[in-house]
Amino acid sequence: MKRVLLAAVFAAAGFPVLAADLPPYSPAPYYQPAPIFTWTGAYVGANAGFGFGRFTNGGDAFFGNTDGGLFGIQAGYNYQSGPLVAGIEGDIDFGGVSGSNSPWGSIHGNGNINAEGSIRARFGYAFNHALVYITGGYTGANLKGSVTDFAISPSIYANESTFLNGWVIGTGIEYAVTRNISVKAEYLYSNYGGGNLFNGTPIYMHPGLSLSTLRAGVNYHF
Repeated sequence: MKRVLLAAVFAAAGFPVLAADLPPYSPAPYYQPAPIFTWTGAYVGANAGFGFGRFTNGGDAFFGNTDGGLFGIQAGYNYQSGPLVAGIEGDIDFGGVSGSNSPWGSIHGNGNINAEGSIRARFGYAFNHALVYITGGYTGANLKGSVTDFAISPSIYANESTFLNGWVIGTGIEYAVTRNISVKAEYLYSNYGGGNLFNGTPIYMHPGLSLSTLRAGVNYHF
């Protein structure tokens, strides 16, 4: 019995020593998951592109085909639900998309789109950092028209500006390089209704315009 009691005492006394020799317990490391990318939020940016098309509604006789460069700014807001993205974007561009023609004899005309803008809805499908979208809405453009008659000296020159209203549709792709910076490329087709130039004169016209625009841009997302 004494031997049993002594063994129990030594075992009890030695247990803390054995427990102290065990390695300390440490929980498994926790890694913060990477944040999920989202297109939701406001953005601003800049763009540049090339427009080409043809004047219509009689404007083609004086101004013919048109082409030229454009550059400007845009701003918008996106909302993403799952892979679907919806948003609105507005832009304004300046440049010189112009065309010229001689309808008859010594008459020479020139038409120049020096400013245009649009307010468009955007609907797209996101593949993580890539967004493919369609867009459409309202567009307007400022047209400056001029006509010169070289038959007499000095020649007769007339110029006037009018504002064209229309609609625009298009498609594009945007890619987020970082959380805040994205780049995009898009195609837009704009159809402008007729404006009035030189009312009450023999050269009165009601020109319209169909315009295709290829452009690239960069956006900063807040």
